Amino acid sequence: MRRLTLLSILLITATPLWAQMHDVYVSDKVRVQRCKLDGGYSRAVAVGYLGGFNYAFDAVRCAPVYTWWGGYIDFSGEVTGRGGYGSKVLGIRRTLGADAVPLRIGDADTLPGNIEFNGYRRDVQSGEPTFLFEVDGVEVEQRVLSSGSDQVKIELVFPESYSSPRYYLLDPAVHASVQLSDGVKWKRNGVIEIPAAINKATIDIRLQPADKTFERKLPDMNGEMVFKNFCNACHSTDGTKLIGPGFQDLWGRESTVTVNNLTKIVEVDEAYIRESINEPQLAIVQGYEQVPMANFSAVLTEDQINKLVEYMKGL
Repeated sequence: MRRLTLLSILLITATPLWAQMHDVYVSDKVRVQRCKLDGGYSRAVAVGYLGGFNYAFDAVRCAPVYTWWGGYIDFSGEVTGRGGYGSKVLGIRRTLGADAVPLRIGDADTLPGNIEFNGYRRDVQSGEPTFLFEVDGVEVEQRVLSSGSDQVKIELVFPESYSSPRYYLLDPAVHASVQLSDGVKWKRNGVIEIPAAINKATIDIRLQPADKTFERKLPDMNGEMVFKNFCNACHSTDGTKLIGPGFQDLWGRESTVTVNNLTKIVEVDEAYIRESINEPQLAIVQGYEQVPMANFSAVLTEDQINKLVEYMKGL
């Protein structure tokens, strides 16, 4: 019997739990992913650094909105079913305390008339992005960095000279501390002034300790859902021939399999189904030898296997 699986090409990269099968990882360089993110940010850019520091940049308002430490993002909302449900961050979201539209030109109390996102420039070696945008015609280059746990640095560079001061609205009360670079000062509580003569400003933030820890929640799937997520790419329930044998009227039927190069006839029962999930190469149904399938014991939870077995009894 061909195994209870996804397509073999998906199983090559399968991760231990269903909810993690579409995780995006940070490997050798800083990761940058345009996506829809938690919090209602439909045009977000998720940036992930080696070491676990991540932040979300909102390309509409041209500002970093929150950060998290740990994993990067779960992309399953975009690639399962019809997609379009967005991505989830793999950590506790922590605010950066900035106003929804933090950067103002000339007047701290006046919202910009125009904000234009111009993409980002990436460092060739590290992959680190510098976001490029304009606020009321003023060009801005922005980076967000971290030198350690709970530490975030917002760096603003203004490549051209302008006569007007710039203001950055940020609530210091939500942080343990906020330090400003030379020449940059607080105009009043919540408003940072960057004088016209200064072309580079940094805001060093020490976040308050996180008040909770991140817990990965697995979806509650019944047997049919487990089958649709893991099995129906290779197996049908209506007799249609796919990569693996069909499951229609599967329970109790006899199947000819190859075990250690020997042919034998086995009855499809619960023990055989569980063996097929946990040791898929032990007994191969004749005619399906050309597509070796991966071991599902590292992918499905015990509860998911139990529900899948019960579902298959009724096919």
